[in-house]
Parts: sequence; C-alpha cells; structure tokens
Amino acid sequence: MSGFLSFEQARRAAQRKLPRGLFDYIDRGVGEEASLRALRTRLDATQIVPRVLSGAAPQTDTILFGESFSAPLIIAPTAMAGLVHGGGEEALARAAAQSSLPFCLSTQSLSSVDEIARAAPDLTIWMQIYLWADLNFSEAMLRRAWDAGARVAVMTVDTPAGSRKEWNLRSGFNMPYKVTSRGIMDLALRPNWLVGVALNRTIRRGMPAMNNYPAGLRPKLIGATIDPRLSLMKDLNWDHVGWLRDKWPGKLVLKGILSCEDAEKSASAGADGIVVSSHGARNFDASPAPIDVLSDIAAVCGHRLTVMADSGIRRGLDVLRYRSRGATAVMLGRYPLWALAAEGEPGVVKALSILKEEYIEGLRYTSV
Repeated sequence: MSGFLSFEQARRAAQRKLPRGLFDYIDRGVGEEASLRALRTRLDATQIVPRVLSGAAPQTDTILFGESFSAPLIIAPTAMAGLVHGGGEEALARAAAQSSLPFCLSTQSLSSVDEIARAAPDLTIWMQIYLWADLNFSEAMLRRAWDAGARVAVMTVDTPAGSRKEWNLRSGFNMPYKVTSRGIMDLALRPNWLVGVALNRTIRRGMPAMNNYPAGLRPKLIGATIDPRLSLMKDLNWDHVGWLRDKWPGKLVLKGILSCEDAEKSASAGADGIVVSSHGARNFDASPAPIDVLSDIAAVCGHRLTVMADSGIRRGLDVLRYRSRGATAVMLGRYPLWALAAEGEPGVVKALSILKEEYIEGLRYTSV
C-alpha cells in the first residue's frame, strides 16, 4: 500500500498540498488550543481491559436508525470540503457509498445536497443543519434535503456564533475570502492547488459558493458578505429544536452535546439521537474531552437515544475507545479531509479501510 498509512501521514501530505490558511482552518482549534490538546491526551489515557479466549470473530456491522452499515463510522459534516480537492464533497460522498457508510453533508458545503444525491445515488445522506436567522429559508432547505433523499437531519447546537480564530484572521480564509499580502503569498506557494482546485472549479462551475444556500444569496469565496437573513440564528434555544422537530419528518440528531442535562433535554425535545462532541475543539476552549463525559451521558439516555460521538479520532483504536464508553458510532472530521487532500477519492476509501482494519484489530482484544 503506497502513500499514507495513518492519520498523521495523511495530515502531513495534506499540509504539503494545501495553502496554509486552508490547512490551518481544518487543523487548528480555538484560543490557546487547550481543548484540542486534551482530545489526544484524554483519548490516549482511555484504557480498555482486554478480554481473552472469547472465540468470537469481530463484527463491525452497525445499525443506525434502522439501516445497516459496514462499520460504526460516519463521515462528519465539514464546511467547504470542496476546497480541499476538486469535487471534494462528491468525492467524500462516493467514498462513503463505496465503503457502505453514511455521509453527513454540511449546510456550508460547496456542493448542494442535490448534487451529492446525483453523484452518489446509492449513498445514505444525512443533512447537517445550521438554522438561519430567517427560518423561512431554513424550512426551504429542509424540504430540499428531504426531496434529495436525506432522511436524517443533524442539527449543530454548539455554535451560537462563530469563534474568533487569529490564524484565520491573518490568512483571510473565510467566506468571503479576505485578500491579504500574506494570503497572496500563501496561494503563490501552492500553485498546484490554486490551478488544480480553485481555478479549475471556478472555470467549470463558477466562483466557489455555498450551494445549499438560497439561489441568488449564496455566499461566495470572493464576493459580498453573507446576507443577514442567512447568518447563524441568534439566541439559539430549545424552542428552535422544537421548531425543527415539527418541520422535519425524518430522524433528528443534535450534534454538540457534552452534558447529561442537555442529553436528557434532547430526548424530551424529540431528538432520535445525539452526537457527544466538542466540535473538534474548534469552538470553546474550555470544553471537556467528549470521551470524559460520554459514559455518563450514555448511562443517562442511551436507552432513549442513539448516542454517537466525535472529536480527535485518529485511529481505529479511538473508535473502539468511544464505543467502549457507550457510543453506537463515531463521526470522522479531519481524517477524511486529510486523506482527500493527500490522494483524492481513493485516499478517502483507503483511510476508511485503515480505520476499519485498526478497529477490527482492537475488537480482537475486547468484548465491546
């Protein structure tokens, strides 16, 4: 097997290929990055006592909301993955379909949910939801996602507003992109990305834009600021969960839960599942590592909700660690993106295969 063989090798390959601003946008956390460091520290400290002589073959098939998948893995929603590689979101989607896994599309993706459905007809699509200030637009997007075949809505609840990240401010990387001398130099140092991804996409499909947004109001890589009606909902609260529950006929997952109290409220509000998550340590730098709160949350509401988890996963053993603490499945954020940048769609398939292989290796030592 050529190329990368691990998360860190894929990350380094991506670092060589991506502009620094884009790489930092994916790679880094927030503030002093204490919670980002804690993700690895706390996962490494999570032990699983081996069990011997079970005689059982490892089983990876996983049932999520009545559908069977090949492993307890979900490709997480990641904003603007289309900038990582040409046709980025479609490549992630096809890799998920080939691996018999679900793919969760970000509201802030460059490819729309309709395009994803056409690119991967056999894919199980989950749709991530950021509620907008004007709920009429959000309702229209929900209908669009349902018509495209999505049956699971994943409401991100841990982002009441964007977090200040000085590395993004320096690079100008955002929607819209802010041109700076540092950013121009950054792009000049990555001509293959500039031509092969950014310019190629612009020539084929127009200026990169968030295509799940309403036509005529889609934020573009270079252009006007986001229409206030499409800014993140201010004062997001449990009434908004109730609104979404009323509007969405499928399964509802709340992503970003870190307390037992919020997990119980999620069940009471009609959610079908939760993702115990610190948003990859990208939002709030005092967040606990999800692995440290997962057991308590699963004990409190695992009988009422499908409990999933994410943040910090680099190895199949990390998947097993989350599973051992009560998660039915995990979401993968950075690893698929590094694999996509490193080797395109085949790289994502390979990364998912590596994780599954490592997970099976771990299962041989435990009864999880």
